[in-house]
Amino acid sequence: MTGAGEIRSAYCMSCGEEVPTYRVEVEGGAEIRCAPCGFTLETARTPLGAVLECIVLADDELLFRTLLADLLVEQKVAREVVGCESGPALLSECVRRFRAERPISLVILDILMAPMDGSAAALALRALEKGLDRPSPVPILFLSGMRADDSLREVLQSCGPALYLNKGKDATPPRLAGRLKDLIPHLLMVRSG
Repeated sequence: MTGAGEIRSAYCMSCGEEVPTYRVEVEGGAEIRCAPCGFTLETARTPLGAVLECIVLADDELLFRTLLADLLVEQKVAREVVGCESGPALLSECVRRFRAERPISLVILDILMAPMDGSAAALALRALEKGLDRPSPVPILFLSGMRADDSLREVLQSCGPALYLNKGKDATPPRLAGRLKDLIPHLLMVRSG
């Protein structure tokens, strides 16, 4: 942990790069957080706890989507990963699962997709959940190679619980699967907290 006036940098898995940090006193200790996005970088590690029932993943690149889905199941992050090629396909899959009362533990959305980008799909998902009187929103994890900007931060606020993971320079599915495995517990803590 850094001292009160000490500034340091650390790698932020949410931003995907070295970032300046700041210290926050929290109940039972302190946390080091990313200055640009506020993501907690150092604290007592939160284990995933249990394998998620189902992740619905939307990415327009078939090979990336398939490899990432397989790795998330192989690494026991989820029992099932349903891949969707677009925002509309994701929404259709969510409606089918909601109607059949099948669980969705997490939605992972690529931001840059056509004809509906991940931000629009997330906002539409929240409207569907509200219209269907869902008891709690499904956590959303946005995934992209672009840097988080103010408009993305607004979407994250509007679609909570939601986090953003920058693919970074090494966007291979094996590296991303490991980063997702580390990031998902933080998102689930946001949901329950």
